[in-house]
Amino acid sequence: MKQRLLAGAEKKAASQGDVPTKRSPVLQAGVNTVTPLVENKKTQLAVITHDPTELVIFLPALHHKMGAPYVLHGSCVCLAHGKTCTTVVFTQVNWKDKGALAKLVEAIRTNYNEGYGMIHRGRNIPGPELSAHIAKLEKAKVKELVTKLG
Repeated sequence: MKQRLLAGAEKKAASQGDVPTKRSPVLQAGVNTVTPLVENKKTQLAVITHDPTELVIFLPALHHKMGAPYVLHGSCVCLAHGKTCTTVVFTQVNWKDKGALAKLVEAIRTNYNEGYGMIHRGRNIPGPELSAHIAKLEKAKVKELVTKLG
């Protein structure tokens, strides 16, 4: 960033006018921006809100397919400078923060993303109402078999 600013100041001092330089994006927000980044595997970490149901179904499946780490969160407003958005993606991080991001991504991958099948498809443990219904059906089958046999 400092080099970019110095180059801009030198060009301005040489009376070439104020020429804007392109900054490397660090944080991208919005579904239309994030989807191609995930498909091209240019994301380091994604934060997805759980507000629109369609996106909660689509985006985690896309991230899982592409092997990109993600986490579901209530809101991305604080990350997107007050804008309301559904998804925020970290594309590039300062070199000083890469170690912290790597630890965070590793924790998210092991504790959250690798349990994808269990989290999204349930743990196959029926609740009390379903357990009672299954027990009732099994009793009815046993009673039916007893009446048929004898």
